[in-house]
Amino acid sequence: MVFTKQRQLILDAVMASTTHPTANELFQTIHPKMPTISLATVYRNLNLLSENGQIRKIEMPGMPDRYDWRMETHDHLWCEKCGQVFDFTLPQALDAQIQQVSGMKVRQYTLVAHGLCCNCQKQQSQNL
Repeated sequence: MVFTKQRQLILDAVMASTTHPTANELFQTIHPKMPTISLATVYRNLNLLSENGQIRKIEMPGMPDRYDWRMETHDHLWCEKCGQVFDFTLPQALDAQIQQVSGMKVRQYTLVAHGLCCNCQKQQSQNL
């Protein structure tokens, strides 16, 4: 894969992120450094980078996709109140569990658990 200046800038922004940014959030980060970049270019390159296994696309039902630089097996928690996405890892990989009960060799899966993060739970209990 040929790396254009735009693609490298997008990859660098994903790799530097401590969150799971959306394409629009990445665009907002990159645009000041490269004012000529378009949102369409960001989307196109994010799709190429995820298809080539350099970043991970996290599909969020009913919301914009998010992007992750961590490629090892892990899953995600989404806080319904503050919108943050957190990483978590099950003690036994879910793909192994699925194979154990079904016999199916899982190539890929996406798990996003919805709920309230610890901070939002604390805020909620303080407001009661």
